[in-house]
Amino acid sequence: LQSTPAIMAACLLRAVMLLAASASALNLPMAGRPASAVAVANRAAACSPAMSATASAETEAPPSFVQTEMRGAAMKLHTRDQSPREGQQPAQTPVKAWEPQREDYLQFLVDSRHVFAAFEAIVARTERLAPFRDSGLERAASLSEDVAWFEAEYGLPPPDVAPPGRDYAAEVERMCAEGEWERFVCHFYNFYFAHTAGGQMIGKSMSDKLLGGRTLHFYQWQGDVKADLLPRLRGRIDAMAAAWDREQKDACLAETAASFKGGGSLLSHIRGPR
Repeated sequence: LQSTPAIMAACLLRAVMLLAASASALNLPMAGRPASAVAVANRAAACSPAMSATASAETEAPPSFVQTEMRGAAMKLHTRDQSPREGQQPAQTPVKAWEPQREDYLQFLVDSRHVFAAFEAIVARTERLAPFRDSGLERAASLSEDVAWFEAEYGLPPPDVAPPGRDYAAEVERMCAEGEWERFVCHFYNFYFAHTAGGQMIGKSMSDKLLGGRTLHFYQWQGDVKADLLPRLRGRIDAMAAAWDREQKDACLAETAASFKGGGSLLSHIRGPR
């Protein structure tokens, strides 16, 4: 339910009317005000729909492009086991069990760092993407700390970036080079958002299985990621999308499946061959 000044005013008005009706039924005056207050309330009730509509038009913000259209496009691709209430694809049955090792997880972290670094470098050098800078969601530096920790703790030097990370970062760079900004925004948001959602569950699972419960820097943010950081980024994307025409918005939404495929390809290191 939304709480707007118009709705609050209507609720107060209804409360006055109820009090007035009760007083009338008991043949009592309304406490603290003359009997004419009932007539005033009746007149106010008569014009309240127009007043409410005007106030709503003045105070309601336009719908969030991220939370309505982008979210809707994403939910169409979620399976029912991923999102029982909103997923629209059939639940998946694992083909076989897979037990990733530390080396597999380290490869996932290295590839993730490569892709996050690509996104962050593009944002840093592109003026039209300046609103996305310093979001607090940046992950490349945190991943560098974790990769260094793997080597110090387990003697595992960082491997080269594997094809999933290399190919996805190259595709993101190509979008930038060709000025496909609507496509870029789709990949950018979905990649960062996925890490704050299912990505945290993956991190917890890998930590319990492979790292003795250690929480990597990759899964730590300076600030509340759900209450502050993500809503702030959504607001910046909404502000950008407000200037797009329908064709530009559709170009962004059409890229949803490709963004899932690109980000999901990195998971091949820890979920095993399919």
